Amino acid sequence: MRRSGASDSQVVNNFFTFASIVLISITIILYSNYFSQEENILKIEKLPCELDTFTKVSLLDLNLLKKSQKALNKGYYKVEGSYLKLENKSTIEDVVKLSSLNSYYESLIGVKPKKNIEKYLKIRYELIEKDEKNKNSDRLSAGTLISSFRINSKELLRFESDFKFMYENAIKDRIECSIKVYKNYVKN
Repeated sequence: MRRSGASDSQVVNNFFTFASIVLISITIILYSNYFSQEENILKIEKLPCELDTFTKVSLLDLNLLKKSQKALNKGYYKVEGSYLKLENKSTIEDVVKLSSLNSYYESLIGVKPKKNIEKYLKIRYELIEKDEKNKNSDRLSAGTLISSFRINSKELLRFESDFKFMYENAIKDRIECSIKVYKNYVKN
């Protein structure tokens, strides 16, 4: 005797197919609404100093970066620097002192930092000394300056730029560029 209608296995198969389609649709909708936040790509033209050497800028929080300008202008900032030296035959400390670079940052900003403050913009920079004998790279570089602008340990902007020669003026040129880039991003 023949049954007219769908067999039990077809009903189960159709149910699981329908359930799979519903789950995939819900997943796509949730992902597109909550996880795939397409940011408006910020079109900020590079400054001439960024074109001098290899320079990479990462903008991580534009809204907070714009607010950080007020703190900087009022002196609510701290400058903190460090070296990443070669293990043997390091010359970077002989070329430039961190205290000199801290003073240079302050002179570029134009406002002395306030003392004993709890909330502030931290300008953290690191000088990375590169081995001149290492010719794996096609770029001429004696080292790299990485400047990071942070509020409450949250990084807002990261500036990374090579300096071609191990001279104090070359390093100060990269520092000046980092401040110009910061101000350019705040302005735009």
